[in-house]
Amino acid sequence: MLLHPGESKLRSSYAVIENYGPESYRGPGVLYLTTHRLVFETNVSQGLVRGLVRGKETVTVLETPLSHVRNAAVRKGRVGRPRLQLELVAGRPAFDVLDPDAWVAAIATAKHSMPTPGAAPVVMHTIERQVVKIRCRYCGSLGNEVDGRCPTCGAAL
Repeated sequence: MLLHPGESKLRSSYAVIENYGPESYRGPGVLYLTTHRLVFETNVSQGLVRGLVRGKETVTVLETPLSHVRNAAVRKGRVGRPRLQLELVAGRPAFDVLDPDAWVAAIATAKHSMPTPGAAPVVMHTIERQVVKIRCRYCGSLGNEVDGRCPTCGAAL
């Protein structure tokens, strides 16, 4: 997974996605949470020989900005382990991850720390002060113009 400028990875874990997209995709991969988005990547099987020679090709199944995550919750079924259930603008994927409660908390924290859209960016101003040096007419040493007196002999500048 490539990170965008100013983005950092907050959490990643092996996960199994369930029933996502028009084809109801289901399969293993890695779920990433960054400061800006959620990404689920999986490896495409190219066969044993091709996989050993070229390596595995990675396919992004889900990539959505955190602003498109409407809700993150833990779905507890009657049988099996609890699952991470996301409500996105475009679908409701479920993930089988080791600690879904920690994922819900991490997503909430990441969404809360995102800058609000339309908010003015923080601008830092640097104030520079120019210092003018002048030569003393009595001893010839350099002194600051704002000091008013020569630092060497004490004469008025």
